[in-house]
Amino acid sequence: MKSQYVDRIIRACKLDVSLYEEVEADKSALWQAMAVVILSSIAAGIGFYKTGGFSGIITGTIASLLSWYIWAYITYFIGTKFFPEPQTRADLGELLRTIGFSSSPGLLRVFNIIPRVG
Repeated sequence: MKSQYVDRIIRACKLDVSLYEEVEADKSALWQAMAVVILSSIAAGIGFYKTGGFSGIITGTIASLLSWYIWAYITYFIGTKFFPEPQTRADLGELLRTIGFSSSPGLLRVFNIIPRVG
Protein backbone atom coordinates (compact mmCIF):
# COMPACT_ATOMS: atom_id res chain seq x y z
CA MET A 1 0.00 0.00 0.00
CA LYS A 2 1.37 3.42 -0.99
CA SER A 3 1.74 6.12 1.60
CA GLN A 4 -0.20 9.35 1.21
CA TYR A 5 3.08 11.14 0.52
CA VAL A 6 4.12 8.86 -2.35
CA ASP A 7 0.57 8.98 -3.72
CA ARG A 8 0.69 12.78 -3.69
CA ILE A 9 4.03 12.81 -5.53
CA ILE A 10 2.67 10.49 -8.22
CA ARG A 11 -0.52 12.55 -8.57
CA ALA A 12 1.56 15.74 -8.83
CA CYS A 13 3.62 14.18 -11.62
CA LYS A 14 0.37 13.32 -13.40
CA LEU A 15 -0.76 16.97 -13.01
CA ASP A 16 -3.84 15.86 -11.06
CA VAL A 17 -5.75 19.11 -10.46
CA SER A 18 -7.48 17.69 -7.39
CA LEU A 19 -4.08 17.08 -5.77
CA TYR A 20 -3.19 20.75 -6.06
CA GLU A 21 -6.54 21.77 -4.56
CA GLU A 22 -5.97 19.22 -1.78
CA VAL A 23 -2.49 20.42 -0.80
CA GLU A 24 -3.51 24.06 -1.12
CA ALA A 25 -6.09 23.46 1.61
CA ASP A 26 -3.97 21.07 3.73
CA LYS A 27 -1.73 23.22 5.92
CA SER A 28 0.02 20.12 7.23
CA ALA A 29 1.27 19.35 3.69
CA LEU A 30 3.91 22.10 3.88
CA TRP A 31 6.51 19.66 5.25
CA GLN A 32 5.73 17.19 2.48
CA ALA A 33 6.06 19.93 -0.15
CA MET A 34 9.37 21.06 1.34
CA ALA A 35 10.63 17.47 1.24
CA VAL A 36 9.69 17.22 -2.46
CA VAL A 37 11.68 20.39 -3.20
CA ILE A 38 14.69 19.16 -1.23
CA LEU A 39 14.61 15.71 -2.85
CA SER A 40 14.20 17.25 -6.30
CA SER A 41 17.17 19.55 -5.63
CA ILE A 42 19.28 16.62 -4.47
CA ALA A 43 18.27 14.72 -7.62
CA ALA A 44 19.44 17.69 -9.69
CA GLY A 45 22.71 17.73 -7.77
CA ILE A 46 23.27 14.03 -8.37
CA GLY A 47 22.56 14.64 -12.04
CA PHE A 48 25.46 17.11 -12.07
CA TYR A 49 27.89 14.48 -10.78
CA LYS A 50 29.12 13.43 -14.22
CA THR A 51 30.06 17.02 -15.14
CA GLY A 52 31.26 18.27 -11.78
CA GLY A 53 32.03 15.31 -9.55
CA PHE A 54 31.24 15.59 -5.86
CA SER A 55 31.41 19.39 -5.96
CA GLY A 56 28.88 19.22 -8.82
CA ILE A 57 26.47 17.43 -6.50
CA ILE A 58 26.83 20.13 -3.84
CA THR A 59 26.76 23.04 -6.29
CA GLY A 60 23.86 21.57 -8.28
CA THR A 61 21.80 20.93 -5.15
CA ILE A 62 22.37 24.41 -3.73
CA ALA A 63 21.75 26.10 -7.09
CA SER A 64 18.54 24.14 -7.54
CA LEU A 65 17.28 25.07 -4.06
CA LEU A 66 18.12 28.74 -4.53
CA SER A 67 16.56 28.94 -7.97
CA TRP A 68 13.40 27.24 -6.67
CA TYR A 69 13.14 29.72 -3.81
CA ILE A 70 13.63 32.72 -6.12
CA TRP A 71 11.13 31.32 -8.63
CA ALA A 72 8.54 30.72 -5.87
CA TYR A 73 8.94 34.25 -4.50
CA ILE A 74 8.66 35.84 -7.96
CA THR A 75 5.59 33.73 -8.72
CA TYR A 76 3.95 34.80 -5.45
CA PHE A 77 4.78 38.45 -6.03
CA ILE A 78 3.51 38.51 -9.62
CA GLY A 79 0.36 36.52 -8.85
CA THR A 80 -0.71 38.36 -5.71
CA LYS A 81 0.71 41.86 -6.08
CA PHE A 82 1.37 42.62 -9.73
CA PHE A 83 -1.43 40.86 -11.67
CA PRO A 84 -4.04 39.76 -9.13
CA GLU A 85 -7.56 39.06 -10.30
CA PRO A 86 -10.42 40.33 -8.13
CA GLN A 87 -10.98 36.76 -6.86
CA THR A 88 -7.28 36.15 -6.11
CA ARG A 89 -6.89 34.95 -2.54
CA ALA A 90 -3.59 33.24 -1.80
CA ASP A 91 -1.21 33.22 1.08
CA LEU A 92 2.43 32.24 0.97
CA GLY A 93 1.77 28.83 2.55
CA GLU A 94 -0.75 27.86 -0.13
CA LEU A 95 1.67 28.86 -2.83
CA LEU A 96 4.61 27.01 -1.27
CA ARG A 97 2.57 23.82 -0.86
CA THR A 98 1.32 23.78 -4.45
CA ILE A 99 4.59 24.86 -6.06
CA GLY A 100 6.48 22.44 -3.83
CA PHE A 101 4.48 19.50 -5.15
CA SER A 102 4.79 20.83 -8.70
CA SER A 103 8.52 20.09 -8.31
CA SER A 104 7.77 16.34 -8.18
CA PRO A 105 8.83 15.66 -11.79
CA GLY A 106 12.21 17.13 -10.86
CA LEU A 107 12.91 13.90 -8.99
CA LEU A 108 13.63 12.40 -12.42
CA ARG A 109 16.66 14.68 -12.79
CA VAL A 110 18.64 12.05 -10.93
CA PHE A 111 18.65 10.07 -14.19
CA ASN A 112 20.83 12.73 -15.80
CA ILE A 113 23.74 10.82 -14.26
CA ILE A 114 23.14 7.94 -16.71
CA PRO A 115 25.47 8.32 -19.71
CA ARG A 116 23.88 8.83 -23.09
CA VAL A 117 24.35 6.08 -25.62
CA GLY A 118 24.97 6.92 -29.25
